[in-house]
Amino acid sequence: MENYTFLIMIIGFIALMYFVMIRPQKKRQKEQQDMQNNVAPGARVMTIGGLYGTVVDSDDETVTLEASDDNFLVFARQAIAKVITPAETEETAEETPAEEITEADATLSDEDLDKLRASDDASGEDDKGKHAGNPDRKEY
Repeated sequence: MENYTFLIMIIGFIALMYFVMIRPQKKRQKEQQDMQNNVAPGARVMTIGGLYGTVVDSDDETVTLEASDDNFLVFARQAIAKVITPAETEETAEETPAEEITEADATLSDEDLDKLRASDDASGEDDKGKHAGNPDRKEY
């Protein structure tokens, strides 16, 4: 009788370990795999190294990210840690119409231009502003 009790306790312990540890871990792995396989161009992602970029191209094994203007990096799909902003699909683009701006709203009045000129004269800055120095330097 004692042998059966011990055997039932061992089986119960193994079942408990499966439901508490193994099953949730496999579920997270499956969700991560699905996310990596379904990433599409236009999605904003973060890699496992902490690099943020926008997906511009992908194939079965790799994903090409644009980290900044004209700076493209190729990563393995497994290097994508999470999707920050999913890619816009045609359905999403149709649901959110772009805000229309009239020409009157986009044009500065003479009064606004005079205020801008006055503030530039008052500040006393030259034309180069804060970016004086190396003209090839890029600010990100």
